[in-house]
Amino acid sequence: MSILFDKVIMHTLDMGYGQPILSKECLALNDEVEAYITTYIVDLFNSHSVSHAIFEETSSWAETIRANVPDFYSFSCELASQFFAYMQTLENIPNGDLIVTKFKRDQIPYIAFFKLNYKEAYTHVIDQNGEGPVNQIIKHKTIFPETSSKIQEAAIINLETCEILLLDGHKEHYLHNLLGTTTSLSTKQKIKLVEQVITEAIEENFDNKLEGLAFAKANIAKSIDHTSSIRVSDVLEEIFGEHEHIKEQCLSVFEEQGIAEEAIEVPQASKVVKKYTRHKIKTNTGIEIKLPTEMLSDPSKVEFINNPDGTIEVRIKNVGTLINK
Repeated sequence: MSILFDKVIMHTLDMGYGQPILSKECLALNDEVEAYITTYIVDLFNSHSVSHAIFEETSSWAETIRANVPDFYSFSCELASQFFAYMQTLENIPNGDLIVTKFKRDQIPYIAFFKLNYKEAYTHVIDQNGEGPVNQIIKHKTIFPETSSKIQEAAIINLETCEILLLDGHKEHYLHNLLGTTTSLSTKQKIKLVEQVITEAIEENFDNKLEGLAFAKANIAKSIDHTSSIRVSDVLEEIFGEHEHIKEQCLSVFEEQGIAEEAIEVPQASKVVKKYTRHKIKTNTGIEIKLPTEMLSDPSKVEFINNPDGTIEVRIKNVGTLINK
């Protein structure tokens, strides 16, 4: 992925000042600053938490975007001002700095923004007196997050197609209103919904719920491993077999909630893939068992048994060696 920055500017959104502090000039990019910003941009492109969105016809931003943002500085200032207006109206939106950038990725032009919410951290300060320096510890309240930290508010807009990758992670979910967009579910939201609907169907219809849930996870993992996607109909067929009414109920809920595609794409680099490689079971007695997911659908390796008294047995079979750790 080749990213070439054209302009980058940073505006301060701190309620303590009573108004946004709008920078008069763009950032001077050295190698370290450019690498810092690039990390966030790359993570956004690869994130399964972003939603795909489009501008509504009534959006005040659509015309500017379609015109390729001719006045980058004015665009960035107006964006920062609208962000600040939402911070004044809504509760619990943290202070931070807004990064706005225009760049090319593999020759395709984009404009993007992301908000770096402040965190508190301790640092030192050196006081000078007549006898020499005195070191003190102070709490700094406007530290930027590490590049590994998650950001909550961000968007990347393709200036050729006007398609948007939107990260609207704050609990107020105000970005789609700020930009005037119609948003689809993110990959993360779709996967969570699929898991939730299948789990509820198993709990309502299966006697051996633990075995059913384990079998469901194994089949979702198999679909991801073989196709880099969750093939919804195939997974439902594997889990519920001839129970057509259960499959139809699940598909109906998916359609109502905005999952219409046959397959939910899950890139192999996604964190979702790692999640489905192992399955953890925890008992009420404090025992934890971690199993490779592929074992869950192999009765020669693992068996879940419902006892007449309502308790559950988990049998791990054909173990050659036990290792104490």
